[in-house]
Amino acid sequence: MLKYKKIVLVDDDADDRQIFEEVIQGIDPEVVVVTAENGLEMVALLDKITDDDLPDMIILDQNMPKMTGKESLIFLKESERYRNISTIVYSTYQVKDFYQECLELGAQDVVAKPDSLQAYREMIEQFLVAH
Repeated sequence: MLKYKKIVLVDDDADDRQIFEEVIQGIDPEVVVVTAENGLEMVALLDKITDDDLPDMIILDQNMPKMTGKESLIFLKESERYRNISTIVYSTYQVKDFYQECLELGAQDVVAKPDSLQAYREMIEQFLVAH
């Protein structure tokens, strides 16, 4: 059972978005996953959603064109409307300064970007499953 029922995944890699959705649906088919290819798409998506339908969790890939994960995080945390949405940033590179900076900006956590189906399952179980 997942503790978040509405999740937005922002990632420019179509395969990664598909794997994430499949793993989530395998764990809890009632969870709604909406995806965006980059931060600008995320902003447009969120702007169309009513306050009652805002996501419980947003997961941001760091390395995206147009608007990176960190830039998206800054946008979210500076917004009165979006600042309370739990946010995780994932990245293929793990630099301590980047990790610390994202936490200071308001990310719930910063994790290594999963590189396999098993790694996605582990990330999802770590952050999203109600214990």
